[in-house]
Amino acid sequence: MKQIFRSMWRAVKKNMVSLLLFETGYRTASFLLVMHAVSAAVDYSLKAQNFSYLTAENYLKFLASPLSVVLLLGILILILLLFLIEISALLSCFRHSYQGRKIYTSDMLIEGVKRSWDFLKNSHVSWFWCIILAAPFLSIYFLIREISYIRVLEFTARQIYKIVSPHWILYGLIGIILLFSFLFIFSLPYCLLEEQKSRKGMKDGLKLLKRQWKKTLLGFVLLHIGMLVFIALVYVLVLAGMTGIAMLTKSGSSVVSSVLIYSSWIDMGLGIFAGAVQLICSLAFVYVVYARFHVQPRTEAAMEAIIRNHIWFSKVGRRKIAAALTLLLLLGEGTYLVVLASSHDSAVNSLLTTMGVTAHRGGALMAPENTISSLGYTIDSGADFAEIDVQETKDGELVLLHDNSLKRTAGVNKNVWEMDYAEIEKLDAGSSFHKKFRGEKIPTLDEVLKFCKGRLDLNIEIKYNGKNKGIVKKVVRVIEQNGFEDHCVITSMNYGFLQQVKKANPNIRTGYIMTMTYGSISRITAADFFSVKYTYIDEEFVREAHSLGKEVHAWTVNYRGDIKRMIDVGADNIITDNPVLVRKVMNRESETETGFWELMKYALRI
Repeated sequence: MKQIFRSMWRAVKKNMVSLLLFETGYRTASFLLVMHAVSAAVDYSLKAQNFSYLTAENYLKFLASPLSVVLLLGILILILLLFLIEISALLSCFRHSYQGRKIYTSDMLIEGVKRSWDFLKNSHVSWFWCIILAAPFLSIYFLIREISYIRVLEFTARQIYKIVSPHWILYGLIGIILLFSFLFIFSLPYCLLEEQKSRKGMKDGLKLLKRQWKKTLLGFVLLHIGMLVFIALVYVLVLAGMTGIAMLTKSGSSVVSSVLIYSSWIDMGLGIFAGAVQLICSLAFVYVVYARFHVQPRTEAAMEAIIRNHIWFSKVGRRKIAAALTLLLLLGEGTYLVVLASSHDSAVNSLLTTMGVTAHRGGALMAPENTISSLGYTIDSGADFAEIDVQETKDGELVLLHDNSLKRTAGVNKNVWEMDYAEIEKLDAGSSFHKKFRGEKIPTLDEVLKFCKGRLDLNIEIKYNGKNKGIVKKVVRVIEQNGFEDHCVITSMNYGFLQQVKKANPNIRTGYIMTMTYGSISRITAADFFSVKYTYIDEEFVREAHSLGKEVHAWTVNYRGDIKRMIDVGADNIITDNPVLVRKVMNRESETETGFWELMKYALRI
């Protein structure tokens, strides 16, 4: 085992600088290219399908469109091609290193493209399966960190997580996929270095793994433990350095804003860095195992072949050409990143804000959610609004309940539309939170409006469950009966509900609950504001909403760093489980001085 790791280290160390330059430039460029491709594809498909915006409501219909399928398949092929070139370049580098020869960054790119092209010609369509089988294991670090930056993928992952229950089934499936993928990464040297066809390369790769499978598997486990420790250490050190620089160069409240802005860029870079470390180390390990059983034919670097065939190249010299090409690549990418960063105009200095604060689910931090007790806590906390969830019982009564089922909050495994209010009224909605709330009832909307009138404004979310098509008129009627029109807003994920509200009473303000920010919001006329998951809110979205004269409410924001970021981007209302914390951040208060460790907590999102 020690010999394998020593050989692996030599393969990496010999061309360390070229590896770092190539991976930094290639991975950053590839990631940005894919992000722009996904955004452009989603926008194009939305327009073609005449969707104003991509939301939870139209998401499945959007994905099922033949155009969306074709575009997303095209992006998948692009990702696999970029991945193929990267793998080919790294394996070529390790071959040269193993033979004790230097290779430049430009050589790696040229050989990566050339070997990929040869593989595509030899394998035809089967190349797709060879790369897609190897990709999950070799890119898991990158996917874990970066999937959140491609919003449609992040939303898809969350929906899958919600649908698959119990969750251990999903984790087990992911484990099987990774194990299956691991079996096929040993085919890559055969396919890309020996130019074998995919099927034969996969067979030879499995034979290679079978020779020393216990030793190889143990080696990979130890390798990944070492990589994880190294990546975590680098991440903390980089954040610490950034925090120290921010403290020295910024003053006042702008220090926190700067730390949040810079740490978000570091988080994005961490995914790229972690993915690069994993791929370099994993492929180096694979190549060393492969090289121990195969004689490596000596080959010249790509630039050497070019110089040998062109006189004017030979006069300039390989080193100068390689340096010039590398510099050109980094200069072009650096210019692009500077332009991108300059367009990311987060406010480094916090603005004075009149931002509203809304307690989530009636005030669920200190009392059972959607109850009179939680609303009492919200009043005491100084929140401007309480967000409550309204559902309809079997006999048409409006009650406060977030889930369709009563199991989580009241211990009864029935849906709300299956029970009369007389049955629901007897349930205990407090014991599941704490024994001191034993006997807490599920209140009706009418009871809540009477309790809150003159004391607290409400954000009334009407839940859509497919069984309550007539609920909107009932909600509006109860609001009007209690004279609560000027002290509430109605929100929903169902846009049709908002249209019904405006038809029934145009004076009641409405908010559209959104989980993604793709498309144009200009045609969403039945919403007076947008209630958006905070991870999807950025300056561009807030700017567009404000240009339409509409507010942006962010949900559900519970950490100081995220609260501060919402203030900086200009959100108008924060929906939170902790209204007191939001008030502290808004008033620039903290339990301790904003020193180094306090800023590190912001950077680490804790």
